[in-house]
Amino acid sequence: MRKVLLALPALALAMVAVFASTGNSVQAAAVTLKVRAGDGETGYAVNTFLPSSVYVRAGDTITWSFPWDEPHSVTFGEIQGNPEEPTNPDDAVVDYDGTGFVNSGMVFGPNGPEFSVKFTSEGTYDYFCFIHPFMTGKVYVQGPGIGEQDNQASIDARGNADYSSQIAELKAAAGAAAAKPVAISSKAGGGKKYTLMISSANDLMVGDVMQFFPATLNVGVNDAVEFVSNVHTPHDVAFVPPGVDLSGPPPPELAAWDPFASGVNYSAGVKVDGTKFIASPMLGLEFPDGVKASFTMSKAGSYTFACMLHASQGMMGKINVTSGAPGAPNTGDSLVAPAQHSGTSGIIFIAGAIALAMGVTAAAAYATRR
Repeated sequence: MRKVLLALPALALAMVAVFASTGNSVQAAAVTLKVRAGDGETGYAVNTFLPSSVYVRAGDTITWSFPWDEPHSVTFGEIQGNPEEPTNPDDAVVDYDGTGFVNSGMVFGPNGPEFSVKFTSEGTYDYFCFIHPFMTGKVYVQGPGIGEQDNQASIDARGNADYSSQIAELKAAAGAAAAKPVAISSKAGGGKKYTLMISSANDLMVGDVMQFFPATLNVGVNDAVEFVSNVHTPHDVAFVPPGVDLSGPPPPELAAWDPFASGVNYSAGVKVDGTKFIASPMLGLEFPDGVKASFTMSKAGSYTFACMLHASQGMMGKINVTSGAPGAPNTGDSLVAPAQHSGTSGIIFIAGAIALAMGVTAAAAYATRR
């Protein structure tokens, strides 16, 4: 019995060592967690990280997905060089210790690549999307026994709650815009001028309303239609000739078009008759070409218009032009189908040029934000 009692302290110490070793191995088991970089649905882009804060341990990895058509980045540190390009294009997972510049580059969802970062050191790390000034997030890399670590269920729950409240905010803004009657005034030389709203009445921190208000307009021949933007997000207004399929190579006149540099076949009050592609310059607060674009509907028919940047998100509309008395200016229609599900799916054919131009604009926006 005395030998057994003498052996107990040594046995206890051994058991403590075993359990401590087991506990450390459990704590040190690295996990990979997924976070959404933005999201959306037809007519709406939520430009936030879902959720914006994540709690992990050193050695864990976070993978960002890009589920919506709006481009985003996941960017740590001060931008160096061209932010459109990823800093580690050949690495499936990028190690980050809180120093230096790590960047996904500009990613177009939903078919773009995911971006994964392994956090090797404890600390609090801020990151952002260089395209959207208010889109920021934090990663809290905690030490053993400090706080609670996220799992995928907790991340999904917070992300879904954030998305629900933010999409509701965007839909409320859209509802307010849709409720406003179309402004109608007399046009010099006869006829009427109809004024349509581009997106929401003001900037929204959580994202963008990707719609025109109203989406359907009825006017008479030689009436004017003016589009007005009151937001910083860039939009243009383009009329695509009926039956034109732009899904293939762009026409020679558009092959080198930079939509942020100029419009196409556009001047204020340009006549729209369906015979050619027409696009306004980029419109928005603080953009050099201002916030307005105007068109004269010179021939009876139905004309599809769209924002070339955001047509795939449902930012399209239709103007019906009649030689007699037009119907009500706002038919009450909500969203038209997204471009990829319509006969004008090809209006995304200049995506390469748009991506390049957006990168330049986004870099300028980042500089302003910083």
